[in-house]
Amino acid sequence: MQFIRVANYLCCGALLLGTSLAVNAQQTQATPPSQPPANRCAAPEYRQLDFILGSWEVSNKGKKTADATFEPVSTSSCGLAETWRNANGGGGNGLFANSPVGHGWQYFWVPSSGLPTWLHDGVPTGNGEEMQFTITRTLADGTSHVSHWTLTKMPNGQIRELSVNTEDGKTEYELYWTKKQ
Repeated sequence: MQFIRVANYLCCGALLLGTSLAVNAQQTQATPPSQPPANRCAAPEYRQLDFILGSWEVSNKGKKTADATFEPVSTSSCGLAETWRNANGGGGNGLFANSPVGHGWQYFWVPSSGLPTWLHDGVPTGNGEEMQFTITRTLADGTSHVSHWTLTKMPNGQIRELSVNTEDGKTEYELYWTKKQ
C-alpha cells in the first residue's frame, strides 16, 4: 500500500511538473520579448581609443618602419584589433579591451618574436586624445620590464607613440603614425 501511495505521488508530481513546464513554455512564446539589455560597449569609455582607428604608416626619425591597422573587433565595438607589419618583415597582432574590473584599458600584444607584451591600466590623459598604459614587456631572458606607453593624437593628425622606462625615465622609443588615405 505504501508503494502505491509513493507511486501515485511520483506520477502526479511528474504530471504536474510536465503541465507546469508546458504552460511556462506557452507563456514564454506568447509574451513578446522585452527590450535587450543596454549595450555596455556603447558607453563613452569604450570610445576612448577611437582616435587610433584606421590604417597608419609608422615612422621612426622620418624612416618608415611599419604599417598598422586598428579596427573594431565585433559588431558591438567592445574592443580594437591591431595588425602590425614591420617594413623589414615580421610584425604582430594585438587586442585592446576596456575592462571595468581591470582598471581601464588592457592590451595584449603577440609579436612575431614570440615575446608577448601586456599593457594595462590604460587611462585617458590630457584632452581625451591621449591614452597612457603601463607596459609589462617579456624579455628574451624570461624576465620582464616595466615602461609607460603613451599614444597621443597630435594637432597635425599624426599619432605619437612613446615608450618611457619607468626605472630611469629614459625614452625607449618614439614613433609617429601618419593616417593613410
